[in-house]
Amino acid sequence: MTTSAHPEPMKSLKDPPATGQLVQHEGKVYETIREGRAYILIPPHTRTSVDPLSKNKSKPAGRGGGGGGGGGEVKDAAPQGVFYNPIQQFNRDLSVLAIRAFGEGFCERRRVEHERGSGKAGARKERKRQRRAAGEGNGEVKGVTEGLGGEEGELDGVVDEQERGEQGPKEGVARVAGLKRKADAQDEGEEQRNGMAKLRVVENGSAVRTSDGSAVPNTAEDEAVEGASKREAATDGDTDGIVTHAEPSEDAEKAYIADTEPPAVEGVSRDVDGTNGQTQTLDKDHLPQPWRPKFRILDALSATGLRALRYAAEIPFATAVTANDMDRSAVKSIRTHIEHNQLSSKITATLGNAIGHMYNVAFPPTITHGPTSVAGKYDVIDLDAYGTAAPFIDSALQALNDGGLLCVTCTDSAVFASCGYAEKTYSLYGGMPIKGAHSHEGGLRLVINSVASAAAKYGLAIEPLLSLSIDFYVRIFIRVTKSPADVKFLAGKTMLVYECDTGCGAWHTQMLGRNTRQTGKGPPNNPPFKHGIALAPSTDHLCEHCNAKMHVAGPMWAGPILNRAFVEKILDDAKHADQEIYQTLPRLEGMLDTALNELAVLPEPSNGTNPNQNNTTTTDLLPKTPPETLDSHPFFFIPSALAKVLHCVAPGEAAVKGALRYAGYRATRSHCKPGSIKTDAPWSVVWEVMREWVRQKAPVKEGALREGSAGWWIMRKAREIGEVGGEDGGTAGEEVPKDTKLMKLIFDEALGRDKPGKKKLVRYQANPRENWGPMTRAKGHA
Repeated sequence: MTTSAHPEPMKSLKDPPATGQLVQHEGKVYETIREGRAYILIPPHTRTSVDPLSKNKSKPAGRGGGGGGGGGEVKDAAPQGVFYNPIQQFNRDLSVLAIRAFGEGFCERRRVEHERGSGKAGARKERKRQRRAAGEGNGEVKGVTEGLGGEEGELDGVVDEQERGEQGPKEGVARVAGLKRKADAQDEGEEQRNGMAKLRVVENGSAVRTSDGSAVPNTAEDEAVEGASKREAATDGDTDGIVTHAEPSEDAEKAYIADTEPPAVEGVSRDVDGTNGQTQTLDKDHLPQPWRPKFRILDALSATGLRALRYAAEIPFATAVTANDMDRSAVKSIRTHIEHNQLSSKITATLGNAIGHMYNVAFPPTITHGPTSVAGKYDVIDLDAYGTAAPFIDSALQALNDGGLLCVTCTDSAVFASCGYAEKTYSLYGGMPIKGAHSHEGGLRLVINSVASAAAKYGLAIEPLLSLSIDFYVRIFIRVTKSPADVKFLAGKTMLVYECDTGCGAWHTQMLGRNTRQTGKGPPNNPPFKHGIALAPSTDHLCEHCNAKMHVAGPMWAGPILNRAFVEKILDDAKHADQEIYQTLPRLEGMLDTALNELAVLPEPSNGTNPNQNNTTTTDLLPKTPPETLDSHPFFFIPSALAKVLHCVAPGEAAVKGALRYAGYRATRSHCKPGSIKTDAPWSVVWEVMREWVRQKAPVKEGALREGSAGWWIMRKAREIGEVGGEDGGTAGEEVPKDTKLMKLIFDEALGRDKPGKKKLVRYQANPRENWGPMTRAKGHA
């Protein structure tokens, strides 16, 4: 008796997906793997490992998101035809939670605007009905002509009793002339300002009015009222420019009554079209659906479509997701996955260049303009590029709705976080890279500044909601709003960095612009700003600490790189998330908590803790960071790197933070690297702490520092024995003297340790295997 190679029967795309099942499609066999709530198909033995010496098949992404070991040995691992990297499950888990946190506030704001607009529209209808009823009761009907003078609301003509008698009671129509009443003019003006007159087309082909650009189906009652109004405005044959109006019809009155009644239920009939007395029964399947705000997402570089699948399956309020790729095999794979996941009603797969697709969305052909056009811009655009996302930034900004979210991934850390290709860094991101342990955070700010510069040309202001340096790439979530006033702050939030990269590693920032608050002018809670040019230079061409040459980096972003409310919302959602769906939750919570702590070095009015921040609304779940906010301490240092300069034993992280906090400064860690310290203390204080560490705890061996070296210059400023300061005297947090030698420094490790939380967090992730990285590019053809 022989056994089959595949004991379980082959499945088809129509079968419910499950982890590990084998699916036969178009004569080929695929293996199903799961990530989140999405399932994708990959050929058996597809290479998902980056170790060139490894011949083992990696674990499926749905079983941990790792990439190495755990499978049977595969001698001939097939190269990827469509790119899939299980290592980036952390990126995708983070993206789903971030977009969901953003979308809840975004949709809530749209819902409030819609309700406000609907209330105003209903009030206008009521005022018009009352004026119509009043005119009918007085035997007069409003008339409107063009080009006739007179006061607003004044009737230049009255009803002639004799003419009324000749016409008879049914044909007695008043001929009047004059301008439209003032109330009608105000209503129309208000309607134009609120965007209520903008027309959109929905699935049933009916033109509808919206307040926020989203499609809202017309109800039968609205169509009846509109039809009655049109019939009422019909003109007589020859009126010499004077419009005559018939009396309001009975159908219009019925339509208004229907408009003020509650929605119909099954078995209840009423007049819904206003003509011929026809009636229609509304059952449960045809009841008017509640209004739902649109939330459209674009996965511009989709590859397998895994991101689009997860967005559609895990974000309940997403109304439409577009998965685009220029590789035909990738689009074919996307469509297969859409069918396999049964998400055809939510996801659309498109074939084409991502830049061209986004420009076509932003600037559609002129034939699509007018009352039959449909707004096609996206609320979220995700650029998950292999390499740099720089070529896609401009088109993405054009295709994004006002207030939308731009998600950017750049994996070319060898360019933005290294000085080896400085010319390439400048051509892609418009700035020079920075050298040192903080190079990845410098690259993060280079990417943000490139987005801000591209957006400013169109009057768009950006706000980084979350920016992270993760493994071999950076991931940034940016809110983009149309605000020329906020764009004026950009120069004051753009900086150059002078760095002593060949000496001690100290750095100084140089702002390009200056935003000065004008006190005594404007409202007290929101005074105006004056925008000017910053003073220069902020430092000498030689380092003040070690006398080494300074090099320039930037321009780069000098504002905060995250929004406190946004990160807290993601963390709150993560606490209630399913561990089986989001398998990287421990690392996600640890990294976000660490990134959130970085705001501690900012002044309290600027770090998101002030509830009365400017430019916020009560309906916005994600308050905007004030545009003038600066991050004056953008980078971190690592104590072991400073100890290397002085040739001494490295102090512990808690000891250095304890000394800084004892001196009255803020100190925390950075999410970029373990062992890092981010503080608001200047470099003169940091080096004084290190000198005191050498004097009190770890003396340098005689002859270890060569004369003229960076460490030699720094130690020349060390305190003499018996000089003021040291371990004794003073209290923590007292005012810091201008002369650093007068500071009282105590290496209090208890003060330097962060308070342990209720939950142990994985703040820094170790590489899961050797030779771990972004993998090779997929072999596909457009």
